[in-house]
Amino acid sequence: MAPLSGMDLLPQRTPEPVEKSDTFIWPPTRERMTTEGQILEAWAQGYNVGSLIILILIVFCNYRSGIWLHKLILLELALAIWHGTFIFIQDPWYGWFLSTTASLLFISYLLHNIVSWLKIRPFLPLWGSRFFIISLICVQPFWIAEAWSNFEYFNSLGSNVNIRMRPWEALLRDPWWIFTTWRLIHAIKKTYTFNLWTLIRINRRFGVMLACMTLSIVFLLTDAAVSATKTTTASGINPHWRFALVFKCASDTIFLDDFKSVLDDIVARKFSIAQDTVRRGSTPGTTPGAHKRSRSTSRGEEFIECTSLNDTFNMYAIPYAQPKASNPKFHIPLTKTERSKVSIIQVQQEIADAPQTRHASQDSWGSEDPMLPRQVHTASRNLELRTSESDGSLFIGRLM
Repeated sequence: MAPLSGMDLLPQRTPEPVEKSDTFIWPPTRERMTTEGQILEAWAQGYNVGSLIILILIVFCNYRSGIWLHKLILLELALAIWHGTFIFIQDPWYGWFLSTTASLLFISYLLHNIVSWLKIRPFLPLWGSRFFIISLICVQPFWIAEAWSNFEYFNSLGSNVNIRMRPWEALLRDPWWIFTTWRLIHAIKKTYTFNLWTLIRINRRFGVMLACMTLSIVFLLTDAAVSATKTTTASGINPHWRFALVFKCASDTIFLDDFKSVLDDIVARKFSIAQDTVRRGSTPGTTPGAHKRSRSTSRGEEFIECTSLNDTFNMYAIPYAQPKASNPKFHIPLTKTERSKVSIIQVQQEIADAPQTRHASQDSWGSEDPMLPRQVHTASRNLELRTSESDGSLFIGRLM
């Protein structure tokens, strides 16, 4: 069969004449988008939706009911995800669906700034916190007008004011987020005893959050520059603001709580690990959890460390219990019965050697009586010892 020549298998469509205004196609319908514009927008929306779905799943994994901050972050993500689906809508519903999801996106912007305020509020003075939220409320009329301009522009209702309003979005959307990022870094340097790089080495997750905050600022500035120079084929059709949106939402999602609670928790865990390391190094041969503490309630004294009572008891009791073994590797420890017998013998010897009886007036820290009151009871972990015992006995227990 001879090849087909001079025949077009695909029907040719003559594009309708369009009006260009300041390099923007007017009106920007779904059918009038170029092939390059459709590919770029479809890729950007797929990136937007896929990223936000992953972030929503992360929020669900760390979500705690009853905390409003967690609810606001989840609602922020749920409202922003819809503006990544209008590429599938055909005319004449394309413009209406785009404008409706754009209005939901504007509400998501507002929730993001409110979440930023709740997270940074512990580091702000009262007047600073009030100025933050009042200034945010004052710019909301602009977003109402911006939502109206979207409906007018993308649905060919007679006004293209959106072309002039679009470059001003970044100025009335992102200053609060930039301030939040700066204030967090400033608070770390001023409030805590370590610098930013030390904090990142301590907690890599916090470093990832700071990286997301920085990248979001870079992309939102890029979007503002692209919109101001009007280099895109349609109003708002560029991937830069979607990168900024995803990184901002990721910054809210990595830590759901406010920044001060997160930083305090990181510092507390760091010092806890350091104390455990020092404790294990200072008492070799002991197992974690072997530290016992007792407290004198009669005078409100501080905790007394009684960690090595077993070692102290073995040091006194072993010479009376058995002869010295030739090889310490085959040393057999004493049983509870043998320990109690050794304790009784030691008490009898001390009582026999005591030159005088004990008086209640000698229960003081400055007593020089050679008698060792209740020493063996303390060493042998006598269960009958109560908090009402004299401070002298606790002092002797500390000396052991």
